[in-house]
Amino acid sequence: LRKVHIRGQLRLTGPVGGGIYDWGYASGGFTADSRIDGGVEFGGQQQFCTRNSEIGDGAAYKHGAWSNVLIGSKGAYKSEPGQLAKETIVESTERIAEKPYIIYEECENRYYLMIPRPEVAKRGVSWEKYTSSDIERVDFEDVYVAEEGVSTAATINAKLAEGKHVLLTPGIYKITEPIVIRRSNAVILGLGMATVEQADDAPYMDSLIFVQDGLEGVRIAGLMVQGGQAGSHALIKWGTRKNGSIQNTGFLYDIFCRIGGDRDASKPEVRTNTMVLINSSNVVGDNLWLWRADHEMPRNDGVKDSRNKVFNALEVNGDNVIMYGLFAEHTLHDLTVWNGENGKTFFYQCELPYDVTQQNFGDHGYCGYVIGDHVKTHTLMGAGVYSFFRDYDVQAQCGFRAPEGESGINLQHIFTVFLNGKGSINHVLNHRGDRCSSTSQGRPHYLS
Repeated sequence: LRKVHIRGQLRLTGPVGGGIYDWGYASGGFTADSRIDGGVEFGGQQQFCTRNSEIGDGAAYKHGAWSNVLIGSKGAYKSEPGQLAKETIVESTERIAEKPYIIYEECENRYYLMIPRPEVAKRGVSWEKYTSSDIERVDFEDVYVAEEGVSTAATINAKLAEGKHVLLTPGIYKITEPIVIRRSNAVILGLGMATVEQADDAPYMDSLIFVQDGLEGVRIAGLMVQGGQAGSHALIKWGTRKNGSIQNTGFLYDIFCRIGGDRDASKPEVRTNTMVLINSSNVVGDNLWLWRADHEMPRNDGVKDSRNKVFNALEVNGDNVIMYGLFAEHTLHDLTVWNGENGKTFFYQCELPYDVTQQNFGDHGYCGYVIGDHVKTHTLMGAGVYSFFRDYDVQAQCGFRAPEGESGINLQHIFTVFLNGKGSINHVLNHRGDRCSSTSQGRPHYLS
């Protein structure tokens, strides 16, 4: 949910029985730049991320299964006696520019692309207070409106090179070459889950979307990005080295990456090495869901034996990179690998792969979130790693791995959960924290 005003209570699951707090089961989600007058009932949501939102006087944020993260939001969280959930409160949002959007001016009969400018230390919503200096207003004469089946990657690249922003209307854009952003302040905005997919006849690609080095203020928003048969090094690759402006940051918003799921096992598998690879510094992600399929169309069959290979969901090599709301699921090696300095993740939800073995996963020590051994400063707040080793008995060494003894490594409210299946996660962090297995099914093990 983004930029909505709800004149009542937001109930994120209903009381259906059979789940945590008798609210059923729900995996989690993300809300930003919204006002909810009657407060928020998280219900059985496993984890939920709320950024720069407000609730009415006397209302509250309540419940949730295991973890709720409130970033730069106004209003109190109300804890209930005996609840399992922990709340993580981040007083302000360090760096953010809200997602670009479109308006229609009826009196002019014209559409405009609205590009909010970056803000620092932000609390609550800002859309009521925007002035002309807070937002760039772009006439659609300077926006290329792409269409499925008509607009190729070459066409989109040419329009970007002309200085236009790009709006991808709903559809599946099967590309045979990368979309490359070569200029600062370019915007690519997708509507209706616009999907950029590597075509079946495409060659191997270094990436499907690439942001060149040295650029500032690039915004990529509202896209599904999907791998293909020939494979790629990454789906989205931002730069090749550490650079980038902290004053005019680049942003990723509402990015959904997918490997598999849209085809059954009778068809060739798809692949990539890493879904999102960030080499530049000062990039900000705002709601990323990076998913290797655990089930496939058309019969909802489970994916088996490491089909549709992808090794990492996110790899960060740049410095000062921030993630607000990061979801990573089912990749075959370490799911998130963070090598840059001063990285910050506010909210992390991770589910380990269902179909790996002890030999190809557990024995290698793969886990949900890895901070490089050389890293001196990193912040991770409100983070959970779950196991559902469906097919084989796998003993994962830990949910998180990080350097020991570094005062600049700040980990708050990190936990593991055994959801179902076989095996266990033996520790929360490195060799610390309790083992989660079938004996503690559905209960979070927080690092004490």
